[in-house]
Amino acid sequence: MSKSFKVDLTGQRFGRLTVIEFVPNGKEHSYWKCCCECGKEKIIEDANLKSGTTISCGCWNVEEKTIRKKHGGKGTRLYNIWGKIIDRCENNKHTHYKNYGAKGITICKEWRNNFAEFRDWSLSHGYTDVLSIDRIDVNGNYEPSNCRWADARTQANNRRNTIFVELNGKTVCLSEAARLSGIPHTILDSRYHRGDRGERLFRPVRKPK
Repeated sequence: MSKSFKVDLTGQRFGRLTVIEFVPNGKEHSYWKCCCECGKEKIIEDANLKSGTTISCGCWNVEEKTIRKKHGGKGTRLYNIWGKIIDRCENNKHTHYKNYGAKGITICKEWRNNFAEFRDWSLSHGYTDVLSIDRIDVNGNYEPSNCRWADARTQANNRRNTIFVELNGKTVCLSEAARLSGIPHTILDSRYHRGDRGERLFRPVRKPK
């Protein structure tokens, strides 16, 4: 009699694999039939799914070798950045997967399947070794229309918890608005959470009598 599973993995996704059903086989460990993005089905041990050891039917390993051979770049900073983006979006064992792949954030196929495309876009859009890739819409995907190369200050201003306001016809973060208007950040933050917007948000600060 096969050992029953402790946790039902049916419907869960691991990398490129989606679990279809439990496969009784009389062995000590639990095995599951999975369907890969490429359409192939494969039976995989639960431990390999949960650990991230197996994330495809084998097609990813073949593609990765082809990409490295065809497009080069292995060992460069850009190549490492590209690889880390894929990991954040697809490897559920990656430290930051919960903030990316788990939230539905993906990397576009144009970049995902072709490092050269990512490299060429980067070099033509201001890439330097002191900049990092930044998503303009922090809830959006990694794709040309939503990415830019930015310095640490720009990225810090673009975090999920950053407050954006309108100032002189432009949308800026609250800290930048404080710098431009000369009004202390603490005062703007207090006014914003009180409900002030527009001219009331940036009204002159009363000087103490």
